[in-house]
Amino acid sequence: MNKRRVTRRAREQKLSRMLMIAFALVLFIGVFSQIAMMARLSAQNKRFVETEKEIKALSASADNLHLSLNQYHNLDRIAVRAQQLGMEQPTETQLRVVNLPALIDSTSTQSADNTGAEEMMD
Repeated sequence: MNKRRVTRRAREQKLSRMLMIAFALVLFIGVFSQIAMMARLSAQNKRFVETEKEIKALSASADNLHLSLNQYHNLDRIAVRAQQLGMEQPTETQLRVVNLPALIDSTSTQSADNTGAEEMMD
C-alpha cells in the first residue's frame, strides 16, 4: 500500500513537472512571437512614416510646380515680357503665314484681324 502511494506521488510529480515544462514552453513561444510581431509592426510603422513624409514632400513639390506653371501662363506677364523683347501686336494689314510640317504642300495665310479663321489660299 505504501508502495502504491510512492508510485502515485511520483507519477503526480512527473506529470506536474511535464505540465510546468509545457506551460513554460508555451509561455516562451508566446513571448517570442509577441516580440517578433512588435518588431514587424515597428518596421512597418517606420516605412509608413517615411512614405508619408515622401508623399508630403512630393505634394509640396507638385504645388510649387503648379504655382510656377500658373505664373508662366499669366497673360499680363507674357505681354510685358513680349514688349521687353521688342514684340508688337500685328496690324490689320499684316498677314500670318501658317505652315504645318504635316502638310508640306499646303501653306495658308490669314490676315491679322481674321478672327473667324478664314483662310486665304495662295
